Parts: sequence; structure tokens; C-alpha cells
Amino acid sequence: MNLQSIREKIKNITDYSPDLQQFNDQLDELVNDAYYSLWTMKRWNFATKLGLIKFYPDMTPSRDDDDGSGDVNANIVAGSRFVQFSASMDRLVGDVWEGQPIQIQTQEYTINKVVSESRLLLTEEFMGTTNTDDVSWKIKKRWYDLPEDCLELLYIGHRDYPYTSVAGSQNPYGKSTAILPRKEESFNMRVDYAMSYAEAYITCPDYRQKPGEICRLEQSSDASADIPTGKTFEICWAFYKDGKVGALSNPDQVTLGAGGGQAITVNFDGWDNDAVQYDGFETLDKKPPQWEGYQKKIYWNKNFNQTTGQRTGLPCWLEIVNGGTTRNTEEFLEAVKAEDADASYQIKFINQFNNGSKRYIERDGVYQQIRPYPRVDGFDFEVPKEVGGTVKHDYVRQGVIRYLKKPQDMVLGTDVPEMPVEFHQLIVYKALEDIYLKLGNEKLARIYEKKYGDEVKNLEKRYVDKIDFKVQRGQFGFTRGFRGYDVSDLNYGG
Repeated sequence: MNLQSIREKIKNITDYSPDLQQFNDQLDELVNDAYYSLWTMKRWNFATKLGLIKFYPDMTPSRDDDDGSGDVNANIVAGSRFVQFSASMDRLVGDVWEGQPIQIQTQEYTINKVVSESRLLLTEEFMGTTNTDDVSWKIKKRWYDLPEDCLELLYIGHRDYPYTSVAGSQNPYGKSTAILPRKEESFNMRVDYAMSYAEAYITCPDYRQKPGEICRLEQSSDASADIPTGKTFEICWAFYKDGKVGALSNPDQVTLGAGGGQAITVNFDGWDNDAVQYDGFETLDKKPPQWEGYQKKIYWNKNFNQTTGQRTGLPCWLEIVNGGTTRNTEEFLEAVKAEDADASYQIKFINQFNNGSKRYIERDGVYQQIRPYPRVDGFDFEVPKEVGGTVKHDYVRQGVIRYLKKPQDMVLGTDVPEMPVEFHQLIVYKALEDIYLKLGNEKLARIYEKKYGDEVKNLEKRYVDKIDFKVQRGQFGFTRGFRGYDVSDLNYGG
């Protein structure tokens, strides 16, 4: 069943089927709540997902000498947050290295913003010795983000794929073991210890991205714009920093009037109606100014009638892409990232509203992070820089991850639950339980609660792994003041 058929089945059972969009939206919200409740109840087999995680070896003066001219030195000034390198380095990109440590001389600092491939800003002032030719620097990838749709990490390790140069033999790395932070802290394990692969990983505190605030849309003019007139669009935006997107802003709508060359200006406003805008770097700044490094990603609602200007269901937010007049460009299909210094962004091309673009996944701006132990500082092969071409210098090592994934919101009428079709009625039962509780009909709510509970047991039998384990009979100890021992007490010995 898809969302539309689930909705119709609930209406049929309740014998109440008004054709009102507001009612349908409320019903869809209850269906999604039931879907999430069922999804998170167990570690279902169908809820797991395989993926790859790319590891990033340290950036060093000799390793990232892209043009072969010699070690890349750093120009650093005591009391300044600015670091200038002597050459551009292809690997120095904000999505990877912002929020990560850089070691300069004998102190570590945190990278707040990657300005370019040869410049970056720290979160605090440099406390070492001024040097225009420093080669002691090292940039480290210490924390790794789990995928946006990850609920729980089940496995991470190095396998015999995707790198297969070992000619069919198993590589010597294998699974990385999870270590609890308290255990790692008790053993006082070296945080900066590095190897060519990770033997374990430590879970880290969640990263929390700021939420967007106000989206204000205006019609503007541009001679190259080709958006058809008379159409209405619903748009919002979200902060993007350290490679992570936050919660969405309030949306806004705009209708393009008559005349050619019509474009849409998206204004990034705060709740005080002032622009959310970075005011630039100053040499005397001892800490990052407000909004430094906070780019913005823009989204449009696909579940929206652009002719009538009405929503056709719960919002389905898709990325606005760069688009343009020429299709064969590197950035054409990439999502728009307005700079932190931009107070607005102009959408000019209808192909920026690509209805196959990536859906917005993260809802609250909370990301899980892990720290591989030891830090991965090795690679399987090197990608040489293509001078004058599009291939950039890189070092490649990838691991395999398996995790419980978040279910995708069911917002379009044809969206289908990502679970076995024979158990789709469980979503109906759970939604009916909530509906009847809302209406105060406790008797019917209990009936569907029982139906739901009985069917969940069948689902569990078929789609939850049972792991074999060994039980051993152990001796129960005697202690003073204890009565009622059981010599057949069973201890887990697996």
C-alpha cells in the first residue's frame, strides 16, 4: 500500500471520508507517527542499510604538495586566527575539514572556516610563535559524521571491497570494535594515536546544527532568467556548516508576475527581520564573528500545485540545484550553497527546480559522530592531480558501514512504507488506535491496540535476527544475610 491507499483504508474503516486537504494532512501525520513507532520498535532486518565511509589521511606539508614545488608552508601570526598556506591544496575543502583540529607547532586548534584551498580561519587566536614559513602544521580528521539517515550504527570495518587489489584474499583489517567513551577515558587511551587503519571506534557527543529562521521571497528581474510567469513556488532554507545541514526555516511563497526575465530572490532573515549575514573577517577578531562559516542551502516544496498555489499534501522539500544555461558543467546538479556573507540568493533558472533532486533528510539538525581509534592515517591508492583538468589530488581509503536507517517521510501520495508489504496493515492498526484515542473511543482504541500487538509478534518472528548463544551453569555464591539461593542459576557465557 502507498500513502494514498493507507489513507483511504483508514477512512473506510472509520466510515468517515471527507475530501478536505486539512483533514488529509492531519491523517498523514498520524500515519507517519504510526510508521515511525513501528520502525523504531525493533532492529528489523528490513531497516538496515549498507554504505561506505571515506577515511581522510592527515594533511601535511609534504603529502599535499600538489604541484611538486616543495613542502607547503603556513604563514601564521601570533594572536591572529588567520592561516595562509603557500600553495593551493585540492584536499582542503570545508565540508571535510571544518570543525576538525589543525596542529601548529605544539598546539592543536580547531578549524572554523575554510576560506579557500590555501586559507583557513581558526576558532581561537594562534598562541605560538609568528612564522612566515612554518612546516610543523598538520590537519587531522578526528571526528566522522554518520549518515544523515542513521539511527544506530551496527558495524564499521575494513573489508575486501571496494578496494580489491589483494586479488581475492581477505585484507588484514576487519571489524572495528566499539569502545564506550567511559572505558576509553578510564584507560587514558591516546587520542592522537594514528595508524593506517582503525581497530576500534568511540562514540562522540552529537553535533547540533543551528536551525534556520525566516525565509522571505521577492520577485526580481534578470535578463537571463527563464522561470515561467504565473507560477507559484514555496521555498525555505537551512544553515549548512561543517558539512552538515540544520533544521529548516519558516517557508514562504511567491508568485511570478507577467513579463520576461523574472527571477526569485530568497532573503535569509532572522526572527528580528534583519539579514542573517556574516560581516567579514577582521585581523583583530579574537573569536569568530556571528555567522562565520554558516552557508545556506535552499529547498523547494515538490508537493505543491504551482498553478493554484496550494499544497497537495505534507511538504516534500527538495534541494535547489545550481542549474544554468549549460548542462555539461561540474556544478549543474550540485545543491546551491549560498555563502555566509550572502544576505540573499537569486534563483534564475527553472531547471534549478529539479523534481528528482535529493530530498531533505535531517529534521532537527542533530548528527551522530564517531572517533576511529587509532585515527586513520593511511590510504589504499593515490589519485594524482590532473594539471589543467578536472581530476583533483586525493588519497583514497574506504570502510564499510551497516546501520539502522531512518524511514523516509511518506508525504507524496505514491510513497510506500519501506517494509514488507504483507505487514503494511500494521501502520493502519496503529494509526486507528491513535485516532480512536483522540476521539475518546477507548473501546475501539483497545481493539486496534490488540490487533497491532498480535501482528507485531508475527513480524518479529520473520524479520528480527536471532543470534545463537551458549548458556553455562554457574555456581551461586553464599553471602551473609542472603536467603533463598538457587544452585541452578544460569549465567551467560557466550
